[in-house]
Parts: sequence; structure tokens; C-alpha cells
Amino acid sequence: MEPVKLKNNIYWVGGIDWDLRNFHGYLTQRGSTYNAYLIIDDKITLIDTVKHYLSDEMFERISKVIDPKKIDYLISNHVEMDHSGSIPYIMKKAPNATIIASPNGVKGLKKHYGNDYNYKEVKTGETLNIG
Repeated sequence: MEPVKLKNNIYWVGGIDWDLRNFHGYLTQRGSTYNAYLIIDDKITLIDTVKHYLSDEMFERISKVIDPKKIDYLISNHVEMDHSGSIPYIMKKAPNATIIASPNGVKGLKKHYGNDYNYKEVKTGETLNIG
């Protein structure tokens, strides 16, 4: 389970579910990928996670690039489990990371995963400097 280097300091670290046959109403004859990306800069940033049962696979890919404890930001694009399902797993490994999401995203993530994490809301038009 190797990470895929996309560009200097940008990696695909997601998961592959070869057994998936129905994804949101789309038939998938050969499974599907769940995309998560790791950006290495002044701030180490993980963009999205994967479904919970692929957490180990994603973690193994991340670990081949960096020490997961060094993750500064975990950006959650939306709350659906194929994007956020591994947040609890990652937060155990990177407890100092800040979860970044839209205001509605933070609200939904707190309902799913509780208030114990450090969340930061990012509104439309705002930027996040990672380096």
C-alpha cells in the first residue's frame, strides 16, 4: 500500500475498496477509490479521509511519507462517511491536528464525532496558509 506521489510534496493517500458495487446509486464493477491527499509544506495538511474500514490502509500510506503525529490540519470537504469516516482514527494518531471545515461542516462533524477535537470554521472566500 504505497502512497502515490502526484507532485513534489503532494501525495494521494486514500483507500481502495475493490468489493464496492454500488456507490451512491452508481454501479461499480471494479470497486472504487476514496481520495485523500497529503500536502507537505510548512503545515502538513491531510485533505479528507476515507471510510472507517479503510483507515489502516490510509494510515499506512501516510506513514510512508511522514510521521502522522506531525499532521497540522485535517481538511474535511464534507461530512459524508466516505470523506470523514476515518477522522476519529486519524485524530488518535495526530491529536494536535486542527480539523478545518465550513461552518455547516463543523456542525455536522461535531454531531458525528463530538466536540473533543480542535475545529476551525473556514467561510467562503477565506484562505488557509499552509506554507
